[in-house]
Amino acid sequence: MRINKLSSFIGLSAVLLLGPLSATAAQAKGSGIYFGGSWGAYSVKKSSLDDNDNVLKLFVGGQFNDWLGIEGSWNDFNRVDNNSDRFDADGKGLAAVLSMPVGTASSVFIKGGQFWWDSASSLGGASGASSGNDPFWGAGFKYGFNNNFALRLEAERYDVADTNIDTYTVGLEFKF
Repeated sequence: MRINKLSSFIGLSAVLLLGPLSATAAQAKGSGIYFGGSWGAYSVKKSSLDDNDNVLKLFVGGQFNDWLGIEGSWNDFNRVDNNSDRFDADGKGLAAVLSMPVGTASSVFIKGGQFWWDSASSLGGASGASSGNDPFWGAGFKYGFNNNFALRLEAERYDVADTNIDTYTVGLEFKF
């Protein structure tokens, strides 16, 4: 329960900071609001379930300067079935994003934050549905075609219902 309160406090603080910092972001080079979507694959290894499937991610964020931003996301992990074992999850994330510019419109980035998830599974004959939140982290490369349009390649690690999920996605980002 203590972790849930701490996570909620951190998430609420980040959201409250986004408003005032967006005025500062408008004056910074490389700053702006962005949104986009990604599609890719995820792998799950739990009990006798060792499988891959599709993941869909939508995101929105604010870049305060060339180095720092904040990003919210929604992930839908497609249902994995393997004989009698099954895993299905989705959730929302909030992360700090640290970027290192590469050229005029591209960057390498890392991110870390909190992920609030809902899960339904049947592993080893035991069925269950649960929800919770856990930290997540990731890294990626953003290839900017120009200052407003980019291709993103990402790898992320989530912990959902005591199950490690590794994702690999490709997507598009629009910045204004």
